[in-house]
Amino acid sequence: MKKLIATAAMLAMSASAMALEVSGVKLDDKVNVGGADLVLNGAGVRSKFGLAKVYVAGLYVPAKAGSADSIISAKQPRRVMLVTKRDVDADKMLDAFHDGIANNATGPEMEALKPKIAHLDSVFKAVKETRENDRIALDFGVDGGMKITINGQTKDTIAGPDIAPAMLKIWLGKKPVQDDLKKAMLGN
Repeated sequence: MKKLIATAAMLAMSASAMALEVSGVKLDDKVNVGGADLVLNGAGVRSKFGLAKVYVAGLYVPAKAGSADSIISAKQPRRVMLVTKRDVDADKMLDAFHDGIANNATGPEMEALKPKIAHLDSVFKAVKETRENDRIALDFGVDGGMKITINGQTKDTIAGPDIAPAMLKIWLGKKPVQDDLKKAMLGN
């Protein structure tokens, strides 16, 4: 009986070690995106003014990687998981997405992205707001498209090879939304 209890305790500890906890949010160590198994590369907290926690962001890739450029340009499935730490209305989230994209794109890239950004806007405006602890999965396919899932419910897919790199650059680009978040997502 003691061996059974000890074994159960060890299994429980090893299972909990398989998930990363960041700011009270548990992130799975592995997920499946489009039939591909991905591992958690890293995760961190997006904060505003260094105080208010906005969300926890986790980056999933096929194999751990420390190079932002290789992750952005990869022709493999990837996921950014956002877990909100407070209620956020769609307009504020979209403003942040727009700023992150614009900070890392050239004029011609922004022009080409306009229809994709409009599509992204329509998806989030339909949701209206996210609540604390909502989980937003941004799944990037090998084709560069992006599937948006909120709390396990697929909202829409935005096709095209340019939306995935544009979105990933929000967190991993030359001008990321937050430097320490970029480092955390890259596993540093």
